Amino acid sequence: MTNSFADELIGKLYTSLAASDVTSGGVQLLGMNEETRDAVTVCLERRKLVAVAGDEQRLLASDELLQATYAVARHLNQFRAADLASELAISLPNANNRLKRLLEAGALCRQPDPERERGGKQFTYQLPFGASTTRGDVLTGPLWSRFPGSGL
Repeated sequence: MTNSFADELIGKLYTSLAASDVTSGGVQLLGMNEETRDAVTVCLERRKLVAVAGDEQRLLASDELLQATYAVARHLNQFRAADLASELAISLPNANNRLKRLLEAGALCRQPDPERERGGKQFTYQLPFGASTTRGDVLTGPLWSRFPGSGL
């Protein structure tokens, strides 16, 4: 896979997710060899994005802080931002900023917290597929069939 193909593929995928043209409970990239992983990582870095390498359950193109955040999220499984902040010994706004990046990457999903203790928006976060490589809502088959009219 060339870097330009990876860039077009990943670009279309994340653009469609951001525009809600495609709905997904999360995104995992599976079955990548070293060459493919490198091409995808270059694309993600250029676009300032991260993605989950599902086979390894680690983030591609992320810094150490986000890797640590994802590892704690996997450990907690289902949690609130305050739980994550407590585990990482960071401020709640810092935890929310990290969670936002993981949500945008499709590494986590959230839902309104039914047991919210205070006013305002509170969410419960969890891994979209669990900590294993189960496929969940992974895009499978010919990828371009999921993006009608995308030119892929």
